[in-house]
Amino acid sequence: MGLVTRFLGFVGRAGFMWADELGQMGRLMLRTLLAFPRLRVEPLSQQMVRFGVRAVPIICMVNLFVGMIVAVAMSTTLLKYNALNETASIVAIGVTKELGPLMTGLIMSGFAGAAIAAEIASMNVNEEILALEAGALPPIRFLVLPRVLGVMSTMMCLTLIADVMGMFGGYVVGTNLLNIASQKYIEINNSAVDWQDIPRGMVKAAAFGAIITIVACRQGLNANGGALGVGRATTTAVVRSIVCIIAANLCFSILFYYTLAGK
Repeated sequence: MGLVTRFLGFVGRAGFMWADELGQMGRLMLRTLLAFPRLRVEPLSQQMVRFGVRAVPIICMVNLFVGMIVAVAMSTTLLKYNALNETASIVAIGVTKELGPLMTGLIMSGFAGAAIAAEIASMNVNEEILALEAGALPPIRFLVLPRVLGVMSTMMCLTLIADVMGMFGGYVVGTNLLNIASQKYIEINNSAVDWQDIPRGMVKAAAFGAIITIVACRQGLNANGGALGVGRATTTAVVRSIVCIIAANLCFSILFYYTLAGK
């Protein structure tokens, strides 16, 4: 009985913590949207270069390997059914529907989320944010808004790159290891892609970008305790953003492929 009580207590505390966290994230997002009319272009462009251009190499490399892994993993099963050419279809569908946006979001949670959380947490523990507020400079406008919009916009562009690189990875494996004719692979790949999945993936990417940044900014703005607090905020931001991204991906998948599709 004591074990059951402790387990239920743990579940209750975890549920209360996540409910409070989601509420605080929603409040921060609302304050960020209200600051949108006073957005400055220069900080936004700086964040886009910082988290967009510099993330291109790692996004390309990871998604190239993901496309190759999917092709290799599925080829053994497809070979049993004499449907090896369908490797192209599986890679194209898997990358554009799920893996492109999801892998990009997970990579950016570490690439951008950790950096944002550490940066804002350092400013917070050093009382730089307090100095901004004392000077009537709202931190939401100067710190949060440019990062949210910067990561959201670059996430959409990076997801397109991820889709291309993932399908190219499948192409490399299909044509070199599975002996599928190049032209045939391209034809099967292009016919398998539902082009509605491209804008759907970009919607996912924008939402993932918002999640990453809001979680990171929330943890940074609430950091305390010196260097230990900065490290704690960074770790928490990455872990919670990954959990939120995976949960959001499930919700989007249900919405796009069942609810809106009328299934």
